[in-house]
Amino acid sequence: MLKRTPLYEIHAAAGAKLVDFGGWDMPLHYGSQIEEHHAVRRHAGMFDVSHMRVLDLDGHDVRAYLRILIANDVDKLTPGRALYSCLLNEAAVSSTT
Repeated sequence: MLKRTPLYEIHAAAGAKLVDFGGWDMPLHYGSQIEEHHAVRRHAGMFDVSHMRVLDLDGHDVRAYLRILIANDVDKLTPGRALYSCLLNEAAVSSTT
């Protein structure tokens, strides 16, 4: 059974094509991808991030650790701000060290 975000019913009611995304039932698109692209460019779009995890880390070497662990630039981080990224897997980490 796939996990569902709090917005699952809204995605389904809007006609989303729902797919397995890391164990979550997530929308892939809402019909024509070209029409969806134009609607977002002309008006607005929304991305459901409720399946993502929040991590608060601190410590002496946390920036050095995050430079290896995530794909985004941790030097962009300032106190009280967030940085969206993905965690690298073992193969990706091995290729960066």
